[in-house]
Amino acid sequence: MSNTDAIARRLFDNWTTKRQFETMAGDLAIASVADGYAAQQRLQALHIPQRGKIVGRKIALSSKAMQQMIGFDTPIAGAIFAGDVHASPARIKAADFVRLGMEFELAIELNADVAPQAEPHSAQSVYALIETVRPCFELVEDRNADYANLDPLTLLADNAWCGGIVLGGEVTQWRALDLNDIPTVVTQDGVADEPANTGAADPLGSLAWVLNHFSARGIGLSKGEQIITGSAVKTRFPGPGDAFRYEVAGASVEVQIA
Repeated sequence: MSNTDAIARRLFDNWTTKRQFETMAGDLAIASVADGYAAQQRLQALHIPQRGKIVGRKIALSSKAMQQMIGFDTPIAGAIFAGDVHASPARIKAADFVRLGMEFELAIELNADVAPQAEPHSAQSVYALIETVRPCFELVEDRNADYANLDPLTLLADNAWCGGIVLGGEVTQWRALDLNDIPTVVTQDGVADEPANTGAADPLGSLAWVLNHFSARGIGLSKGEQIITGSAVKTRFPGPGDAFRYEVAGASVEVQIA
């Protein structure tokens, strides 16, 4: 078994047995970003039989603040599996996670296959690739990671902790909007938070980054894939009984935690 295979197998076993997140060390230490993505790709292949095919991608560490906190200088990408996609209103069991985190994002559906290309995508050019825009929750499984001593390469290899998404309704007039400047409202247990804005996550820049990331690795994305573009609101760690609603331009997504 190669080092890459051994790393992927350990991460897979830790995920499926709900073991606390651990840094890969010793013979399993991840030496580089390239090695981390190689292990991630092997890990995804192990997950597919249980979690379904890859139907989307995510970006993590999209903000400079998060990168500084983790000690990394670039965003990272991960995959979304078909079995982890939920329609709003959704009921999610906290017990299915070691520790459930929830992030408040946009999900952008691709309107065409996107092959690797030499010309980079930009925040302006990606508009032509958008089919639908929806508010969504990302369900994050950090397995009680110690953020004060977090190895970003292990986080990267561990599929950026994506535990699934909850998709809301379509933003019907998105073509008339600046997707980087839409007021949003989070309601928790019936109480509205302070207003926020999609621009906090730079969704168009994040979409371009995701497409460029996979293009550089020679990986094409498929029509219909959902690309989630980073949280515009701080991550929450809900428990049983909590209920959330996230509203963007007249569309919403709702989840009840059981």
